Amino acid sequence: MTAMFLNPLGFDAVQLILIKLTGSLLNANLVLYCLAASFFGLYFYFSGNNPFKEIRDIIKNIYFDKIKHFKSKGWW
Repeated sequence: MTAMFLNPLGFDAVQLILIKLTGSLLNANLVLYCLAASFFGLYFYFSGNNPFKEIRDIIKNIYFDKIKHFKSKGWW
């Protein structure tokens, strides 16, 4: 409960500092999004998961399940 209250206050302080450093709200948001994307990428790097492979496997499973469904119904 305390973290839900204090976390936005910390974000506001960081956002204000970045606005003053970059001179623009757009650039401050860009910095924070790039920081978030870098941590997202580091997660996949250190966990050993390949997000493209995972998404490809999900799409292939959905596709093959539909083929099985159509074959069982006699539509294919």
